[in-house]
Amino acid sequence: GTVILRGVNRSVLAGQRIGVLGANGQGKSTLVKTIAHALPLLAGRITEGKGLRLGYFAQQELDVLQLDDTPLAHMVRLAKVNPEIAAQCGREQDLRNFLGSFQFGGEMANQPVGSMSGGEKARLVLAMIVWQRPNLLLLDEPTNHLDLTMREALALALNAFEGTVMLVSHDRALLRSVCDEFWLVGGGTVAPFDGDLDDYQRYLLDVARQKREQLQNVAAAAISQPAETAK
Repeated sequence: GTVILRGVNRSVLAGQRIGVLGANGQGKSTLVKTIAHALPLLAGRITEGKGLRLGYFAQQELDVLQLDDTPLAHMVRLAKVNPEIAAQCGREQDLRNFLGSFQFGGEMANQPVGSMSGGEKARLVLAMIVWQRPNLLLLDEPTNHLDLTMREALALALNAFEGTVMLVSHDRALLRSVCDEFWLVGGGTVAPFDGDLDDYQRYLLDVARQKREQLQNVAAAAISQPAETAK
């Protein structure tokens, strides 16, 4: 495969809320997946702080859901494999209350997951991740499939979350609400982005313009080449 990122040397400190920016195909998801151990390192090492608990959300994580089960059944099963957390908030009523905070109240908690929309499934996976109390939350395009109300609810939930956040998103409202610093992934590297989201929008427009000009130059060069005559 193609190496997208190399020589990345960054540190994430407790309490940082980092928005990961970059044009499509530059390696934003690759960076986050590598930190989450969803992709192997090609070289170098990741040094993790003592007591690090990772929470990783990406759209493909929806595959963990059991379509015949209900949200409550998912939470009960989660509580069984996390006895330390369950000791504090693992009773059925605790789990129902928690699901209610993610808009799975009343009968919705007992509805089969297979009958739910993509946005509802994404919401359930997010709820399951947040319940496990990670102290580093990695989110890769979490608002895909979420309507405006749920995007706003997600922003509130992330602002209430006291741990460290690393967020890959094109949703500028979510980035503006949640993140207080930005990293730019581009040209094979990761570097702090010294600007705000308006500056970033201008950067994306510049990247798009440069790509258009490259394509136009390639097309112009091809047209200017004399056609080979058939022998």
